[in-house]
Amino acid sequence: MPRQPFGFDAVSHERHHWWRSVLFKLVPSLALGAVLVWLLGWATGGLLAVLVTVRFVGQALAPDVVALIGWVWRALRGLAYRPVQGRFYQFKGHRIRVEDDAVLRQRWLAVDDLATALGAPIPLVLLRRRWPEGLHEQRDGVYVLDDVALAWLGEQRDARAGRLRHWVERDVWYPARGLRASYTQKEAPAGAPSDNDRG
Repeated sequence: MPRQPFGFDAVSHERHHWWRSVLFKLVPSLALGAVLVWLLGWATGGLLAVLVTVRFVGQALAPDVVALIGWVWRALRGLAYRPVQGRFYQFKGHRIRVEDDAVLRQRWLAVDDLATALGAPIPLVLLRRRWPEGLHEQRDGVYVLDDVALAWLGEQRDARAGRLRHWVERDVWYPARGLRASYTQKEAPAGAPSDNDRG
């Protein structure tokens, strides 16, 4: 038979602590209820005993009930956000739809959302002429490759375009390629650490 490990078992301790807490609150309430029934009779004493017992049990179980409500809320929220999990991004309060590429470690951003976040139109004709493989259409609009978005935003002289480019690089470009890929990829954005700088 395997030997039980020595040391403190936090899970077992919490389980026993919970039962002790419930019993320490339940036993006095039952004792008080019995005294009330003995002094006042079954009618009045029984009603008061039930109220006292319910009060003590409610106090004992309140933290667990609150924890259960919180767990149910998080589970329901997870189910509600599952259709957009990994696709919902925000830049300064503006929603930007992002799609992962089905083959390569890269992402596509909705042009309409980028234009809204930028506060200026994005010339699709120019993007198609310069980067013909950097755009593709879906049912909900035109999407631009993250590399193309970085290149085009880097050419703009607007301060908001610079902040948007930094956001795309940090929240979309790097996470798509992973830490090692961001250091070693040939087209890594300016300022990316070299392979020798990795800790």
